[in-house]
Amino acid sequence: MAKQPTEAELKAQVKALRQRVAQLERSAACGGAQSELELALRERVKELDCLYTIATLRETHLYSADQFLHGVTECLPRSWQFPEHACARIIHDGKHYVTQRFEQTKWRMASDVFVDGRVAGVVEVFYREVVPTGADGPFLKEEYALIGAVAERVGSMLTHMKTQADLRAAHKAIQTEHQALQEANIALRAVLSRLEEDKREIRTSILSNIQKIIMPIVFELELEVTGRQRSYVTLLRQNLHEIASPFLTQICRSHMQLTPVEIAISTMVRNGLSTKEIAHLRCISPATVRRHRENIRRKLNLQNHKINLATYLQASFSDEAGVETGIGSHLLPAEM
Repeated sequence: MAKQPTEAELKAQVKALRQRVAQLERSAACGGAQSELELALRERVKELDCLYTIATLRETHLYSADQFLHGVTECLPRSWQFPEHACARIIHDGKHYVTQRFEQTKWRMASDVFVDGRVAGVVEVFYREVVPTGADGPFLKEEYALIGAVAERVGSMLTHMKTQADLRAAHKAIQTEHQALQEANIALRAVLSRLEEDKREIRTSILSNIQKIIMPIVFELELEVTGRQRSYVTLLRQNLHEIASPFLTQICRSHMQLTPVEIAISTMVRNGLSTKEIAHLRCISPATVRRHRENIRRKLNLQNHKINLATYLQASFSDEAGVETGIGSHLLPAEM
């Protein structure tokens, strides 16, 4: 598609042609050929003036299709050979934009308006009455080219307006969706906050029941039994305490590479059980327990460090539940 002249270029061409016409009018000796040239120049001036007017309308009515199309319609008749008999109409999106004294007659020329590759309207020029005709009928061949150029510019402008409207609609939809997401996030945070509060309430209730109902029974049972049975009861008490503490959750989350056996042994080590006691309770050899302890130290990156494993486990995984409920302060010390 040929590059459209800019508004400044059209204005310069109009000015130059008007000057040329003025020169011809001042010429005393104008033969038939000169008269034809003068007529052609006059028509060319009107064509360029029409295109210049449309370019100006594009700038002044960038966001109003109605005003733009009405302005284009008004400028069309004066750009034709017999402006006093011409009238114009533009049809777009079911609307009709017409000039004053519009009359639909058989003397018609038209050009379709395309928007996004489809016919979206039409530009029409009519003569209300019979006018002198030439070889091409009542309209000049240059006027056929002009109405095509007008339709092309109208289609280009309407396409631009549609694109801008689509962008504004998309931007508004994004803003609406963003606002909805923000509101959903606020609601979700409120729900999560409530869930956390419910979890804390459930946890507090469980800890309270353990302390008030289960632990007194375990304390009494621990005092009544002896030997190996007492070790089991002691381990039961300590494990009940661990249920009420975040140790197991913390170590499972922080060190997912630990096996279930290693986690169980880590719990016993943290509770102060010796290697022999762990071996006795789990019915395994002390060597196996030592091997598990070495694996635990390796997975916790404690190799080549003079750090006591029990001390590390107690310090790194704080007993928050015991602090909150006071359970830890009421537990009997484990037998070594």
